[in-house]
Amino acid sequence: MFERRAPEQHDTLPDIPEPAENPLLLGHEAARAMLVGAYRAGKLHHALLFTGRQGIGKATLAFHLAHHLFSHPDHRIAPGEISRIDPRSQAFRLVAQGAHPGLLHLTRPFVERDKKFKTVITVDEIRRVSRFLSLTPPDGGYRIIIVDPADDMNTSAANALLKNLEEPPPRTLFVLIAHSLGRLLPTIRSRCQVFKLDPLSPDLLQDLLSSLGATLPDGAEERRLLVQRAAGSARDAILLTEFGGLEIEQVVERILSQQRFDVTEAYKLAEAVTGRERHVQFSLFNRAILDRVADAASNAAAVGAMARAQRFASLWEEVAETTRQTEIYNLDRKQHVTGMLDRLHGAMQKQAAG
Repeated sequence: MFERRAPEQHDTLPDIPEPAENPLLLGHEAARAMLVGAYRAGKLHHALLFTGRQGIGKATLAFHLAHHLFSHPDHRIAPGEISRIDPRSQAFRLVAQGAHPGLLHLTRPFVERDKKFKTVITVDEIRRVSRFLSLTPPDGGYRIIIVDPADDMNTSAANALLKNLEEPPPRTLFVLIAHSLGRLLPTIRSRCQVFKLDPLSPDLLQDLLSSLGATLPDGAEERRLLVQRAAGSARDAILLTEFGGLEIEQVVERILSQQRFDVTEAYKLAEAVTGRERHVQFSLFNRAILDRVADAASNAAAVGAMARAQRFASLWEEVAETTRQTEIYNLDRKQHVTGMLDRLHGAMQKQAAG
């Protein structure tokens, strides 16, 4: 039976370990080898940026790297492979609970008064870095700051972090997690060594899901669809299988593929993905819409229809911003769902008509 040790985050999934408490690391062998090799040679960059699709293990790799440095403070005798984590060790328990004196994990803060997480990483969170670095490192070891995800920082927070990245104290390591590299300031990117991590292979993805105890579809066609839509992301696969994501995808596809917009089915879907305790389903709906707009832009570009590709690229930005505004200002979510479906249906029908 899974027992959570880590503090809940804004994107915590029930019964699924947070990266800080996950002793299992799969994939990313090339990045792991480069990181371990650089550390052994005493050439580990002070700021690392792990980028790639959400849910492929970027933050998990960051925490495993932290464990490796804590376990082998003398880089000259560190092993040639990243250390396996012992879940029974004190270091693992401290990191998982957010209590390790050498590690600071920055993410969206929880606002006790509002009983919800902020939608961004604020400058107040980044200011914790200076206080953290003013403390004497435990046993003369590394002090590690993980910003997860760095593309959630608002402008003030990003500028504050930039100052910390410019002249960090010795034996300090920043690890930034980014789902969307383009959302980071170029000045932050330029101060980091960037590791572009690939999605997990279908076999690794299924192995990881089985290890996590996630439910997998019984049918071969459903599994194929799951692997295709998850696109190498364990998080997306879990959302698709355990939170009705596959069904949401199928209904969205059916509504968008019909010649006439089905208002009744759109309203039924809006009922299903909104309301209390339906935050994950609402997020899945928005991801499905954004994915289809992105696919339309890519398909148009692939056949040389650049004007159409640009229109869909602009539509993606508009949909993303509308979604963000809906969440920030707690706007009517049912109206958001039906409006997005109607808007995208019209764009798709216009594309089909040439």
